[in-house]
Amino acid sequence: MDPRVELVINYIRKNYNRKLTLAEMAETANLSRFRFSHLFKVHTGTSPERFLTGVRLEKAKHLLETEFLTVKEVMTRVGISDASYFSRRFKEANGVTPGKCRRVSQKQ
Repeated sequence: MDPRVELVINYIRKNYNRKLTLAEMAETANLSRFRFSHLFKVHTGTSPERFLTGVRLEKAKHLLETEFLTVKEVMTRVGISDASYFSRRFKEANGVTPGKCRRVSQKQ
């Protein structure tokens, strides 16, 4: 994998809870936004924005399963501010809503 893409992947994993822009990610890789987006997709198979959302959803699932936080608190901690977007994307990624994930993990 291109070291610039690896650099940004690590940057995303450390800063997923902040508002990260494509421009910021491209600047981290020292590339133009267009070149960075292209290079990132070639090496990861997805766009930088989708990768960031995926990382946020992974972290959200982990928090819902391991912490005693509300869904809204989890959503805020992972850097997502739109509840309907969060719920929709979480369900697409995990097959259940965030609330259902929370209830299932509490029973275990």
